[in-house]
Amino acid sequence: MANKKRAGKYIIIGIILTVFNFIVYTFLARVVFNNNELLWFDTIISYILATFLAYILHSKITWKERVPSKIGVIKFFIWNIVTALIISPLFTWLFSLLTPLYELIYNIFTAIHLPFDYDFVVSTGVFGLTTCVTMILNYLFYDKLVFGTTISTPTISNKLLSGSKKISIIVPIYNSGKYLKSCLNSIISQTYQNIEIFLIDDGSSDNSGKIADDYAKKDKRIKVIHQKNAGQSNARNAGIKKATGDYISFVDSDDRITPNFIYDLLKLYSSNTSIAVCGHQYNRLKEKTTKNLYQHPLRPRHKNETIKAYILQLLAKDGRMYSCNNKLFNATTIKKYSIKFDEKLNFAEDTKFVLDYLQHAKGEIAYTPAPLYIYNFGTETSTIKKTATVWQNWQTSYQNLKNWLGKTPSLKEKFWLHIIHLRWRISYIRSKHRAK
Repeated sequence: MANKKRAGKYIIIGIILTVFNFIVYTFLARVVFNNNELLWFDTIISYILATFLAYILHSKITWKERVPSKIGVIKFFIWNIVTALIISPLFTWLFSLLTPLYELIYNIFTAIHLPFDYDFVVSTGVFGLTTCVTMILNYLFYDKLVFGTTISTPTISNKLLSGSKKISIIVPIYNSGKYLKSCLNSIISQTYQNIEIFLIDDGSSDNSGKIADDYAKKDKRIKVIHQKNAGQSNARNAGIKKATGDYISFVDSDDRITPNFIYDLLKLYSSNTSIAVCGHQYNRLKEKTTKNLYQHPLRPRHKNETIKAYILQLLAKDGRMYSCNNKLFNATTIKKYSIKFDEKLNFAEDTKFVLDYLQHAKGEIAYTPAPLYIYNFGTETSTIKKTATVWQNWQTSYQNLKNWLGKTPSLKEKFWLHIIHLRWRISYIRSKHRAK
């Protein structure tokens, strides 16, 4: 589905550029210069302008979720110009074999009194095919060329698959039997194998508990805890108490993670890392659409910028820091400062957990734009909750944020706090609208 959508975007851009080249070339050749000896000059100008248009279109359509580096942009311009200059002479030669077709098109234009001569018919055909072939090449090679990556999964040496660091993965489960197998399969298939998996069955009334027990029999790394229904926060806290790993990660039972989720997040950790964060793949199950979120780089914290001002700005600009699921936490920090999920909250409790953690964690936030966490929207357990449609819940979260910030926030921190309040007001209105 994603590849079809991607191909469709490139086809749309190819059509737009073909029409644009046709119009620009016509204007230059017939209105501005009106000189057949300058056709090569018209062609160069048309290609240059089309390349700039292509950059704008790709920025708005295909690069919406992934921002290229400056080197990637330079490669983009060089790629488009070079391919055009190479392909254009090739198709000029190819079209010379199609003289009868040119003459037919030219005769049709003459019959309906269009002011297009024979040379113009040939050049327009070259433009059209050049643009289409260039777009096909772009579709095949853009990921590697512009972003320096490909869709394929990188090869990992066996030496790194079972590292010395142990990872605890905590999965709260409540009536998610329909999606639980897919979730657990993604976890036990991790390329990084030194993991322990805690499945907290929070009083499920469906077959979730049995599925969890069945998987525990097959994989000794899985430990199942059955408890009375006490809420997701309580279930996660139960997992934290049992965790013995060096790092802790949380996965919801109706979501999935990519095979390199743990490995790629663990690679981000250094002596100066407070937390490792990745991008999201956002699946709308009912609409059958997929979108990669948070694909632009995370800017580093400025030299004299406080960690709280930095985090507030991140919270205000996008949602990558709100969830606990797309992250790898240092277990030592969690246990040293007794960081837990607030069981009194039934809304944005994971955001409060992340903030409480970052308040104590030493170092900087490390980020990879790779969409390693796959969030399924539209399951029975992930649909818009009534709690998001109650403004008091948003106000409570805002007050928690103010308390976390402290009594004497700086002017910059106050500014971003107000921006967050506005963002949450908009999110509340959107939640009300979606719940109808």
